[in-house]
Amino acid sequence: MFLPREAKTGDPTFDLQTASLTMKALARFGAETSKRNFANDGESGNPGVLSVIKRLSDDFRDRGLFSERVRHRTRNSGKPNWTRTVTREIAMPGYKGQPVFTDIRTSRTASSSDALLAQIQAAVIREIHGAHAWWLSGTSSRRQELLSCLRPPFPRTTWASKLDALLPSLYSARSVFLAEYLRYYLRDTRKSSDGAFVFGVGDFHTVWETMLRETLLRSPFDTRRQWNAALPRPVYFHLNSDKRDPRSRGMQTDIILEDATGYTIVDAKYYEAKSAETAPGWTDIAKQLFYEKALIEVLSLEGRLPSRIDNVFIFPRNSNNFCLSKVEMEHVNGSPVSDAFSSIECVYVPMQDCLRLYVSRSHGIKLPIP
Repeated sequence: MFLPREAKTGDPTFDLQTASLTMKALARFGAETSKRNFANDGESGNPGVLSVIKRLSDDFRDRGLFSERVRHRTRNSGKPNWTRTVTREIAMPGYKGQPVFTDIRTSRTASSSDALLAQIQAAVIREIHGAHAWWLSGTSSRRQELLSCLRPPFPRTTWASKLDALLPSLYSARSVFLAEYLRYYLRDTRKSSDGAFVFGVGDFHTVWETMLRETLLRSPFDTRRQWNAALPRPVYFHLNSDKRDPRSRGMQTDIILEDATGYTIVDAKYYEAKSAETAPGWTDIAKQLFYEKALIEVLSLEGRLPSRIDNVFIFPRNSNNFCLSKVEMEHVNGSPVSDAFSSIECVYVPMQDCLRLYVSRSHGIKLPIP
């Protein structure tokens, strides 16, 4: 388990809590970014499978093993089946000559967890608990259900295909959900015989940006406008022609916050940021300055130029030791430049705070801008 940048403290209890939050955060991230082109060969890693694992575990915690109502044929116990009784049993003459049946064919319904779907569910949940019980919770009280359920009478490699064949005959919402999610799990872990797999993201920066976007406190005046669609984009013009050739992708800001007095352009940066060498380089700095000019251009055209526009880099950090405060443009001799170049504030946010708020779907990250 690799903890996110600047999240490890050396305190085993605290670090285990951070690891658990990281798993839950990746599970949410995987669920909400399911349309991404994650590798899906069972080995390369897929954060989406964590969301599948959590959904299956939560379903078992809340509802237990899948069971279906099965009607059993009985005799003299349950609901009478007079058609079968008349055709299968011998009647005795009664006091007034009417037929009397000493044995009545009946039927009773009962819940059964012997179905193949329940057996595969129990086997998968046992695998999940063996590897993930440390960050999933609330299912220990149902342990006996898992122990009492039979293992599927087929090799693990065939379970997904068995569910494929079973799915068309299912009709309840839960049975369909289980069949589909169990198939996802089995295919993502098909390279293993016991459910072990590699998972993760190639670059945690995307997760960091997503978490900040979901947890930053916003002003009541924030309109949550889709600013990237409003910002100018580059257009190429053909020589000796009126043909215009715009780029399909323009400026892509991370987050723009709006309040009563102005705007804050936020760039989530997954850097160590202890020195110039470990902080964003010229490309990132130039983009932020250009974003500011583009935002001013749009607001000016709309006749509502604000009194303030702040530019911010946000880095993960649990303490303020060795932190950078801001980045400014200077002349090579150290003298300040004109106000054509704004400064960019450097802000640090504790990783565990961001993870906890993201997992709980809460807002609480406040930008400590001077």
